[in-house]
Amino acid sequence: MTAAGGNPYRGLPEEARICARCGACRMACPVYAEIGWESASPRGRVELARRALGGGGGLDPASVRRALECTLCGGCRHACPAEIDTRRFLLDLRREIGAAGRSPEPYLALAGAVAERGNVSPFDNACRADWLDEVEEAGAAVDPASPVGYFVGCVASFYPMVTGIPVSFAGLSARMGRPVAVLGPRERCCGFPLIAAGMGARAREVIRHNIEAVRGSGVGTLVTGCPSCLHTWTHTYPGAAGGALGFEVLHLTRYLLRCMDEGALDPAEAEPLDAVVTYHDPCDLGRNLGVYDAPREVLRRLPGVRLVEMAHTRELARCCGGGGNLQALDPELARALAGRRVREALDTGASVLATACQQCVQVLADAARRLRARLRVVDVVQLVGEAFED
Repeated sequence: MTAAGGNPYRGLPEEARICARCGACRMACPVYAEIGWESASPRGRVELARRALGGGGGLDPASVRRALECTLCGGCRHACPAEIDTRRFLLDLRREIGAAGRSPEPYLALAGAVAERGNVSPFDNACRADWLDEVEEAGAAVDPASPVGYFVGCVASFYPMVTGIPVSFAGLSARMGRPVAVLGPRERCCGFPLIAAGMGARAREVIRHNIEAVRGSGVGTLVTGCPSCLHTWTHTYPGAAGGALGFEVLHLTRYLLRCMDEGALDPAEAEPLDAVVTYHDPCDLGRNLGVYDAPREVLRRLPGVRLVEMAHTRELARCCGGGGNLQALDPELARALAGRRVREALDTGASVLATACQQCVQVLADAARRLRARLRVVDVVQLVGEAFED
Protein backbone atom coordinates (compact mmCIF):
# COMPACT_ATOMS: atom_id res chain seq x y z
CA MET A 1 0.00 0.00 0.00
CA THR A 2 1.10 3.55 -0.61
CA ALA A 3 2.10 5.51 2.47
CA ALA A 4 0.15 8.60 3.36
CA GLY A 5 1.47 11.59 1.45
CA GLY A 6 2.80 9.43 -1.40
CA ASN A 7 1.30 8.94 -4.83
CA PRO A 8 -2.32 8.02 -4.07
CA TYR A 9 -2.67 6.31 -7.44
CA ARG A 10 0.35 4.05 -7.40
CA GLY A 11 -0.25 1.77 -10.41
CA LEU A 12 -3.55 3.40 -11.40
CA PRO A 13 -3.87 5.65 -14.46
CA GLU A 14 -2.78 9.20 -13.76
CA GLU A 15 -5.73 10.49 -15.81
CA ALA A 16 -8.02 9.35 -13.00
CA ARG A 17 -6.88 12.50 -11.22
CA ILE A 18 -9.05 14.59 -13.51
CA CYS A 19 -12.33 12.94 -12.47
CA ALA A 20 -14.50 15.94 -11.52
CA ARG A 21 -17.29 13.76 -10.06
CA CYS A 22 -19.78 15.15 -12.56
CA GLY A 23 -21.78 11.93 -12.45
CA ALA A 24 -22.30 11.49 -16.20
CA CYS A 25 -20.96 7.95 -15.85
CA ARG A 26 -23.74 6.93 -13.48
CA MET A 27 -26.42 7.02 -16.15
CA ALA A 28 -24.42 4.59 -18.30
CA CYS A 29 -23.62 2.10 -15.54
CA PRO A 30 -25.89 -0.97 -15.45
CA VAL A 31 -24.78 -1.86 -11.92
CA TYR A 32 -25.60 1.60 -10.58
CA ALA A 33 -28.99 1.41 -12.30
CA GLU A 34 -29.70 -1.79 -10.40
CA ILE A 35 -28.15 -1.02 -6.99
CA GLY A 36 -28.64 2.74 -6.82
CA TRP A 37 -25.85 3.40 -4.31
CA GLU A 38 -23.21 6.00 -5.08
CA SER A 39 -20.47 3.52 -4.16
CA ALA A 40 -21.73 1.29 -7.00
CA SER A 41 -21.21 4.01 -9.61
CA PRO A 42 -18.00 4.45 -11.63
CA ARG A 43 -17.18 7.73 -9.90
CA GLY A 44 -17.84 5.98 -6.61
CA ARG A 45 -15.22 3.38 -7.52
CA VAL A 46 -12.75 6.16 -8.30
CA GLU A 47 -13.33 7.52 -4.82
CA LEU A 48 -12.96 4.06 -3.28
CA ALA A 49 -9.62 3.73 -5.03
CA ARG A 50 -8.44 7.10 -3.77
CA ARG A 51 -9.34 6.27 -0.20
CA ALA A 52 -8.09 2.71 -0.23
CA LEU A 53 -4.80 3.35 -1.99
CA GLY A 54 -4.11 6.87 -0.81
CA GLY A 55 -4.27 7.68 2.87
CA GLY A 56 -3.83 4.20 4.28
CA GLY A 57 -7.56 3.47 4.50
CA GLY A 58 -6.98 -0.06 3.33
CA LEU A 59 -9.00 -2.40 1.14
CA ASP A 60 -11.72 -3.63 3.46
CA PRO A 61 -13.98 -6.46 2.19
CA ALA A 62 -16.94 -4.15 1.57
CA SER A 63 -14.84 -1.77 -0.54
CA VAL A 64 -13.34 -4.66 -2.49
CA ARG A 65 -16.77 -6.04 -3.29
CA ARG A 66 -18.06 -2.66 -4.45
CA ALA A 67 -14.96 -2.13 -6.59
CA LEU A 68 -15.48 -5.49 -8.28
CA GLU A 69 -19.24 -5.19 -8.83
CA CYS A 70 -18.62 -4.12 -12.39
CA THR A 71 -18.96 -5.82 -15.78
CA LEU A 72 -16.15 -3.79 -17.43
CA CYS A 73 -18.71 -2.95 -20.11
CA GLY A 74 -17.06 0.39 -20.95
CA GLY A 75 -20.31 2.34 -20.77
CA CYS A 76 -18.84 4.79 -18.28
CA ARG A 77 -15.85 5.44 -20.54
CA HIS A 78 -18.16 6.26 -23.43
CA ALA A 79 -20.24 8.59 -21.24
CA CYS A 80 -17.33 10.43 -19.59
CA PRO A 81 -17.14 14.04 -20.90
CA ALA A 82 -13.46 14.15 -19.90
CA GLU A 83 -12.82 10.95 -21.87
CA ILE A 84 -11.24 9.20 -18.90
CA ASP A 85 -10.40 5.61 -19.75
CA THR A 86 -12.43 4.27 -16.85
CA ARG A 87 -12.23 0.69 -18.10
CA ARG A 88 -8.45 0.76 -17.90
CA PHE A 89 -8.70 2.42 -14.49
CA LEU A 90 -11.00 -0.32 -13.21
CA LEU A 91 -8.73 -3.06 -14.55
CA ASP A 92 -5.76 -1.45 -12.81
CA LEU A 93 -7.78 -1.18 -9.61
CA ARG A 94 -8.45 -4.92 -9.81
CA ARG A 95 -4.73 -5.51 -10.23
CA GLU A 96 -4.09 -3.48 -7.08
CA ILE A 97 -6.66 -5.53 -5.20
CA GLY A 98 -4.95 -8.73 -6.33
CA ALA A 99 -1.49 -7.42 -5.45
CA ALA A 100 -2.76 -6.57 -1.96
CA GLY A 101 -3.92 -10.16 -1.47
CA ARG A 102 -7.59 -9.12 -1.33
CA SER A 103 -8.95 -11.12 -4.28
CA PRO A 104 -12.27 -12.78 -3.36
CA GLU A 105 -12.61 -16.55 -3.28
CA PRO A 106 -14.49 -16.81 -6.63
CA TYR A 107 -11.54 -15.10 -8.34
CA LEU A 108 -9.06 -17.44 -6.70
CA ALA A 109 -11.15 -20.43 -7.77
CA LEU A 110 -11.24 -19.15 -11.34
CA ALA A 111 -7.47 -18.73 -11.38
CA GLY A 112 -7.07 -22.22 -9.97
CA ALA A 113 -9.27 -23.70 -12.69
CA VAL A 114 -7.26 -22.07 -15.47
CA ALA A 115 -3.98 -23.17 -13.89
CA GLU A 116 -5.16 -26.73 -13.32
CA ARG A 117 -7.29 -27.39 -16.43
CA GLY A 118 -6.48 -24.62 -18.89
CA ASN A 119 -10.08 -23.39 -18.96
CA VAL A 120 -12.70 -21.75 -16.74
CA SER A 121 -15.09 -24.71 -16.74
CA PRO A 122 -15.23 -27.71 -14.40
CA PHE A 123 -14.25 -29.99 -17.31
CA ASP A 124 -10.90 -31.38 -18.40
CA ASN A 125 -9.36 -29.55 -21.36
CA ALA A 126 -9.16 -32.84 -23.24
CA CYS A 127 -12.91 -32.40 -23.82
CA ARG A 128 -12.50 -29.03 -25.52
CA ALA A 129 -13.38 -30.33 -28.99
CA ASP A 130 -16.18 -32.71 -27.93
CA TRP A 131 -18.68 -30.38 -29.62
CA LEU A 132 -17.39 -31.73 -32.93
CA ASP A 133 -19.25 -34.96 -32.20
CA GLU A 134 -22.44 -33.03 -33.03
CA VAL A 135 -21.19 -31.89 -36.46
CA GLU A 136 -22.59 -34.09 -39.21
CA GLU A 137 -19.89 -33.21 -41.73
CA ALA A 138 -16.98 -32.86 -39.33
CA GLY A 139 -14.54 -34.23 -41.89
CA ALA A 140 -15.47 -31.48 -44.34
CA ALA A 141 -15.60 -28.80 -41.66
CA VAL A 142 -12.20 -29.25 -40.03
CA ASP A 143 -8.80 -29.39 -41.71
CA PRO A 144 -5.56 -28.94 -39.71
CA ALA A 145 -3.92 -27.49 -42.82
CA SER A 146 -6.57 -24.81 -43.36
CA PRO A 147 -5.37 -21.18 -43.62
CA VAL A 148 -8.28 -20.22 -41.33
CA GLY A 149 -8.07 -21.13 -37.65
CA TYR A 150 -10.99 -21.21 -35.23
CA PHE A 151 -10.43 -20.19 -31.60
CA VAL A 152 -13.61 -21.47 -29.98
CA GLY A 153 -13.26 -20.11 -26.43
CA CYS A 154 -14.04 -21.77 -23.11
CA VAL A 155 -17.77 -21.05 -22.91
CA ALA A 156 -18.69 -22.38 -26.37
CA SER A 157 -16.37 -25.36 -25.96
CA PHE A 158 -17.77 -26.68 -22.70
CA TYR A 159 -21.25 -25.36 -21.91
CA PRO A 160 -24.08 -27.24 -23.68
CA MET A 161 -26.33 -24.17 -23.83
CA VAL A 162 -24.00 -22.57 -26.40
CA THR A 163 -22.08 -25.40 -28.08
CA GLY A 164 -24.59 -24.92 -30.89
CA ILE A 165 -22.55 -21.87 -31.94
CA PRO A 166 -19.40 -23.77 -32.99
CA VAL A 167 -21.59 -26.59 -34.36
CA SER A 168 -23.40 -24.08 -36.60
CA PHE A 169 -20.14 -22.48 -37.73
CA ALA A 170 -18.63 -25.86 -38.54
CA GLY A 171 -21.68 -26.74 -40.62
CA LEU A 172 -21.39 -23.48 -42.54
CA SER A 173 -17.66 -24.09 -43.08
CA ALA A 174 -18.43 -27.50 -44.58
CA ARG A 175 -21.15 -26.04 -46.78
CA MET A 176 -18.83 -23.34 -48.12
CA GLY A 177 -16.00 -25.78 -48.73
CA ARG A 178 -13.87 -23.68 -46.41
CA PRO A 179 -12.84 -25.95 -43.54
CA VAL A 180 -11.17 -24.45 -40.51
CA ALA A 181 -8.27 -25.57 -38.32
CA VAL A 182 -9.35 -26.30 -34.74
CA LEU A 183 -6.79 -26.51 -31.95
CA GLY A 184 -8.91 -28.77 -29.75
CA PRO A 185 -7.16 -29.55 -26.44
CA ARG A 186 -4.21 -27.39 -27.50
CA GLU A 187 -6.45 -24.34 -27.14
CA ARG A 188 -6.52 -22.87 -23.65
CA CYS A 189 -8.37 -20.02 -21.96
CA CYS A 190 -7.51 -16.74 -23.69
CA GLY A 191 -6.52 -15.29 -20.32
CA PHE A 192 -9.08 -12.51 -20.10
CA PRO A 193 -10.90 -13.92 -17.04
CA LEU A 194 -7.57 -13.73 -15.21
CA ILE A 195 -6.88 -10.22 -16.45
CA ALA A 196 -10.37 -9.16 -15.36
CA ALA A 197 -9.65 -10.68 -11.95
CA GLY A 198 -6.55 -8.51 -11.57
CA MET A 199 -4.31 -11.53 -12.09
CA GLY A 200 -2.75 -10.67 -15.42
CA ALA A 201 0.59 -12.14 -14.40
CA ARG A 202 -1.07 -15.55 -14.09
CA ALA A 203 -2.38 -15.21 -17.64
CA ARG A 204 1.07 -15.02 -19.20
CA GLU A 205 1.50 -18.78 -19.49
CA VAL A 206 -1.79 -19.43 -21.31
CA ILE A 207 -1.18 -16.42 -23.55
CA ARG A 208 2.27 -17.68 -24.50
CA HIS A 209 0.89 -21.18 -25.08
CA ASN A 210 -1.95 -19.98 -27.34
CA ILE A 211 0.31 -17.77 -29.43
CA GLU A 212 2.71 -20.66 -30.02
CA ALA A 213 -0.13 -23.07 -30.79
CA VAL A 214 -1.74 -20.79 -33.39
CA ARG A 215 1.55 -19.83 -34.97
CA GLY A 216 2.47 -23.49 -35.14
CA SER A 217 -0.73 -24.23 -37.03
CA GLY A 218 0.35 -21.88 -39.82
CA VAL A 219 -3.00 -20.10 -40.18
CA GLY A 220 -3.22 -16.70 -41.83
CA THR A 221 -6.56 -15.78 -40.27
CA LEU A 222 -7.83 -16.63 -36.81
CA VAL A 223 -11.58 -16.31 -36.18
CA THR A 224 -13.45 -16.42 -32.89
CA GLY A 225 -17.04 -15.94 -31.80
CA CYS A 226 -16.06 -14.72 -28.33
CA PRO A 227 -15.66 -10.93 -28.14
CA SER A 228 -13.57 -11.16 -24.96
CA CYS A 229 -11.21 -13.61 -26.65
CA LEU A 230 -11.09 -11.28 -29.67
CA HIS A 231 -10.33 -8.25 -27.51
CA THR A 232 -7.57 -10.11 -25.69
CA TRP A 233 -6.03 -11.46 -28.89
CA THR A 234 -5.99 -8.01 -30.51
CA HIS A 235 -5.10 -5.84 -27.50
CA THR A 236 -3.03 -8.01 -25.15
CA TYR A 237 -1.45 -10.73 -27.24
CA PRO A 238 0.62 -8.50 -29.57
CA GLY A 239 2.43 -7.05 -26.55
CA ALA A 240 3.05 -10.52 -25.16
CA ALA A 241 4.30 -11.64 -28.58
CA GLY A 242 6.71 -8.74 -28.80
CA GLY A 243 4.99 -7.28 -31.85
CA ALA A 244 2.67 -8.36 -34.64
CA LEU A 245 1.13 -11.80 -34.29
CA GLY A 246 1.73 -12.70 -37.92
CA PHE A 247 -1.93 -13.40 -38.71
CA GLU A 248 -5.19 -11.45 -38.68
CA VAL A 249 -7.83 -11.97 -36.01
CA LEU A 250 -11.52 -11.57 -36.87
CA HIS A 251 -14.86 -11.99 -35.18
CA LEU A 252 -17.05 -14.69 -36.72
CA THR A 253 -19.61 -12.18 -37.97
CA ARG A 254 -16.94 -10.27 -39.89
CA TYR A 255 -15.65 -13.52 -41.34
CA LEU A 256 -19.14 -14.63 -42.41
CA LEU A 257 -19.79 -11.23 -43.97
CA ARG A 258 -16.53 -11.60 -45.90
CA CYS A 259 -17.67 -15.04 -47.07
CA MET A 260 -20.96 -13.53 -48.25
CA ASP A 261 -19.15 -10.76 -50.10
CA GLU A 262 -16.90 -13.33 -51.80
CA GLY A 263 -19.85 -15.47 -52.85
CA ALA A 264 -18.94 -18.48 -50.73
CA LEU A 265 -22.14 -17.98 -48.74
CA ASP A 266 -24.96 -16.75 -50.97
CA PRO A 267 -28.04 -15.45 -49.10
CA ALA A 268 -30.08 -16.19 -52.23
CA GLU A 269 -29.64 -19.90 -51.40
CA ALA A 270 -30.91 -19.49 -47.83
CA GLU A 271 -34.37 -20.40 -46.59
CA PRO A 272 -36.53 -17.50 -45.32
CA LEU A 273 -36.57 -17.43 -41.53
CA ASP A 274 -39.72 -15.31 -41.13
CA ALA A 275 -38.56 -13.74 -37.86
CA VAL A 276 -38.56 -10.34 -36.20
CA VAL A 277 -35.10 -10.06 -34.67
CA THR A 278 -33.56 -7.55 -32.29
CA TYR A 279 -29.81 -7.42 -31.82
CA HIS A 280 -27.89 -7.05 -28.55
CA ASP A 281 -24.44 -5.44 -28.87
CA PRO A 282 -21.91 -7.38 -26.75
CA CYS A 283 -19.84 -4.89 -24.77
CA ASP A 284 -16.43 -6.19 -25.81
CA LEU A 285 -17.46 -6.42 -29.47
CA GLY A 286 -19.31 -3.11 -29.61
CA ARG A 287 -18.06 -0.36 -27.30
CA ASN A 288 -14.68 -1.96 -26.61
CA LEU A 289 -13.84 -2.99 -30.20
CA GLY A 290 -16.12 -0.84 -32.34
CA VAL A 291 -17.77 -3.72 -34.22
CA TYR A 292 -21.41 -2.74 -34.69
CA ASP A 293 -22.21 -3.09 -38.37
CA ALA A 294 -21.01 -6.57 -39.35
CA PRO A 295 -23.47 -8.55 -37.18
CA ARG A 296 -26.36 -6.35 -38.27
CA GLU A 297 -25.41 -6.61 -41.94
CA VAL A 298 -25.27 -10.40 -41.72
CA LEU A 299 -28.74 -10.43 -40.18
CA ARG A 300 -30.13 -8.04 -42.80
CA ARG A 301 -28.90 -10.27 -45.61
CA LEU A 302 -30.79 -13.29 -44.30
CA PRO A 303 -34.11 -13.63 -46.14
CA GLY A 304 -37.19 -13.31 -43.98
CA VAL A 305 -35.42 -11.43 -41.17
CA ARG A 306 -36.77 -8.05 -40.05
CA LEU A 307 -34.32 -6.31 -37.77
CA VAL A 308 -35.66 -3.99 -35.07
CA GLU A 309 -33.54 -2.06 -32.58
CA MET A 310 -33.85 -1.75 -28.81
CA ALA A 311 -34.04 1.60 -27.04
CA HIS A 312 -30.38 1.33 -26.00
CA THR A 313 -28.22 0.14 -28.85
CA ARG A 314 -24.74 0.38 -30.36
CA GLU A 315 -22.58 2.68 -28.15
CA LEU A 316 -25.45 3.05 -25.68
CA ALA A 317 -26.29 -0.66 -25.43
CA ARG A 318 -26.82 -1.94 -21.89
CA CYS A 319 -24.63 -4.78 -20.64
CA CYS A 320 -26.21 -8.23 -20.23
CA GLY A 321 -24.42 -8.74 -16.90
CA GLY A 322 -22.16 -11.52 -18.14
CA GLY A 323 -18.90 -9.58 -18.28
CA GLY A 324 -16.11 -8.70 -15.89
CA ASN A 325 -16.43 -11.92 -13.85
CA LEU A 326 -19.56 -10.49 -12.23
CA GLN A 327 -21.31 -13.85 -12.52
CA ALA A 328 -18.65 -15.44 -10.35
CA LEU A 329 -18.73 -12.66 -7.75
CA ASP A 330 -22.47 -11.94 -7.57
CA PRO A 331 -24.65 -14.19 -9.75
CA GLU A 332 -27.89 -12.61 -8.54
CA LEU A 333 -26.75 -9.14 -9.59
CA ALA A 334 -25.67 -10.50 -12.97
CA ARG A 335 -29.11 -12.10 -13.42
CA ALA A 336 -30.81 -8.81 -12.55
CA LEU A 337 -28.86 -6.98 -15.27
CA ALA A 338 -29.71 -9.71 -17.79
CA GLY A 339 -33.38 -9.43 -16.88
CA ARG A 340 -33.35 -5.71 -17.58
CA ARG A 341 -31.90 -6.33 -21.04
CA VAL A 342 -34.40 -9.08 -21.86
CA ARG A 343 -37.30 -6.82 -20.90
CA GLU A 344 -35.89 -4.14 -23.20
CA ALA A 345 -35.74 -6.69 -26.02
CA LEU A 346 -39.36 -7.69 -25.36
CA ASP A 347 -40.41 -4.05 -25.72
CA THR A 348 -39.41 -4.18 -29.41
CA GLY A 349 -41.96 -6.89 -30.17
CA ALA A 350 -39.24 -9.18 -31.50
CA SER A 351 -39.55 -12.93 -31.21
CA VAL A 352 -35.79 -13.48 -31.47
CA LEU A 353 -32.98 -11.82 -29.52
CA ALA A 354 -29.75 -12.29 -31.44
CA THR A 355 -26.27 -11.40 -30.27
CA ALA A 356 -22.69 -12.18 -31.27
CA CYS A 357 -21.22 -13.53 -28.03
CA GLN A 358 -21.56 -16.97 -26.46
CA GLN A 359 -21.51 -15.51 -22.94
CA CYS A 360 -24.30 -13.07 -23.81
CA VAL A 361 -26.36 -15.92 -25.27
CA GLN A 362 -25.94 -17.99 -22.14
CA VAL A 363 -26.79 -15.15 -19.72
CA LEU A 364 -29.70 -13.71 -21.72
CA ALA A 365 -31.23 -17.11 -22.46
CA ASP A 366 -31.20 -17.89 -18.76
CA ALA A 367 -32.88 -14.55 -18.02
CA ALA A 368 -35.54 -15.15 -20.68
CA ARG A 369 -36.37 -18.50 -19.09
CA ARG A 370 -36.57 -17.00 -15.61
CA LEU A 371 -38.93 -14.31 -16.89
CA ARG A 372 -40.90 -16.92 -18.86
CA ALA A 373 -40.51 -14.62 -21.83
CA ARG A 374 -41.62 -15.68 -25.28
CA LEU A 375 -38.25 -14.72 -26.68
CA ARG A 376 -35.70 -16.99 -28.32
CA VAL A 377 -32.08 -16.07 -27.62
CA VAL A 378 -29.47 -17.15 -30.20
CA ASP A 379 -26.14 -16.19 -31.68
CA VAL A 380 -26.06 -14.59 -35.13
CA VAL A 381 -24.01 -17.56 -36.34
CA GLN A 382 -26.79 -19.94 -35.28
CA LEU A 383 -29.37 -17.98 -37.27
CA VAL A 384 -27.13 -18.09 -40.33
CA GLY A 385 -26.70 -21.83 -39.85
CA GLU A 386 -30.47 -22.32 -39.66
CA ALA A 387 -31.03 -20.29 -42.81
CA PHE A 388 -28.62 -22.51 -44.75
CA GLU A 389 -29.78 -25.86 -43.39
CA ASP A 390 -30.52 -28.31 -46.22
